[in-house]
Amino acid sequence: MRRIAFTLIELLVVIGIVGILVALLLPAVQSVRESTRRMQCQDRLRQIGLATLLYENTETYLPAATYGDPYGILPTGNFQNGVSGSPFTELLPYIEQRGLWERYDRSLEWFHQDNQVAVTKAIPLYRCPSAVGGATQQGIQRVVGATQDVHLDRSAAVTDFTAVYSWGFPYAIPSTPFTRDPWAMGALSPVGENSSGFLGAGLSFKRPKRTMTTDGSSHTLTFIEQAAKTDTWVNGRLYEPSPSAARAWAPWAGRGCTWILSYQPDGLSWSPTGLGPCNVNCNNRQGIYSFHVGGANSVFLDGSIRFLTREIDVEILYALVSRSRGDHTGEEY
Repeated sequence: MRRIAFTLIELLVVIGIVGILVALLLPAVQSVRESTRRMQCQDRLRQIGLATLLYENTETYLPAATYGDPYGILPTGNFQNGVSGSPFTELLPYIEQRGLWERYDRSLEWFHQDNQVAVTKAIPLYRCPSAVGGATQQGIQRVVGATQDVHLDRSAAVTDFTAVYSWGFPYAIPSTPFTRDPWAMGALSPVGENSSGFLGAGLSFKRPKRTMTTDGSSHTLTFIEQAAKTDTWVNGRLYEPSPSAARAWAPWAGRGCTWILSYQPDGLSWSPTGLGPCNVNCNNRQGIYSFHVGGANSVFLDGSIRFLTREIDVEILYALVSRSRGDHTGEEY
C-alpha cells in the first residue's frame, strides 16, 4: 500500500512560507495595535480637556498648571507660598474620582504621609497606553534639586501627561515687540502678564482664566504628552533610568506642569537661541514627548485634540504655548 506523506523538503518549504507571511503580517499587526493605543491616548486627553472646561464652569477659573511655592498659588486662592500640588489633583472630581478627591487632604503637601493612600492610586485616565515604564515613582520630593522634603521611602502613581506652564530658556524669546505675555505663559499658568521677571522679583500670580488667553482657545495648549517620566528618554532611547528629577515631576499629584524647552538635534542641549530644531519627542524631561511615531498628542483650551508632528515649526509651537502674545499660528500645523 502506497503511503501519502510530506517530504522533509516540502515541510521545510511550508515552514519557510509561513515564516515569511508572519514576518510580513507582524508589522501590520503592530501598526494596528499602536494606532489603537494612540486613539486611546487621544481619548484620555480629550476627557482631561473636557474636565478642564467643567472645572472652569464650576469654579469660574481654570485649574492652575501647578500651585504652591515656588511656582504658583494656593488652592484657596491666597497669593502666597503654601502647599504644592497639581492640576490633575484639582480635576479629580471631574473625571469620576470624587472618592479619591475626598481622601486627598489639600491642606497638606502632596507627598505628605497622610496623602500616601491617595497619591499611590493609579488613574488609567492619566496614562497613555503607548508609554513605557513603571506605573509608580518610588521616592518623591517637593521640587527638583531640593535638599529637604525628600522621601525615598514613599511612592506615588505617575502620569504620562503634563500641563503647559510656559516656554523654557531663554524665557523671553523673542521679547519684543510683544508687551503682553513677555514670558510666553501658557493658558493654565498662574503667572500674570504684568510680571516684570520670571521666578524672581516682580513675579505676580493670579488665578488663570479663559479671558487671559487672548490668542484664542483653539490656538493655545493646555496639556501635552510627556510620557515615561520615571526615566529620562532622549530621541527614542533610554538615557537615564530613575533620575532624581522624576521624584517631583513624574507623579500625577506632583508638580503637574512643564516648561517646554527647545533642543539641539542631539535632544540633550538646549538651543542657545531658545528656538531650536528639536521640539517634539526629543527629551521627556522638559518637553513634549511620546512613544507614537512622528509626533505627540496635545489638548487645547477649547478641548480639541491635535497631533503635534515632530517636524512642527518651532515658532508655531512657541505661539501655541503663549496665551496672549498676539502671535498667530495659522490653521495648519
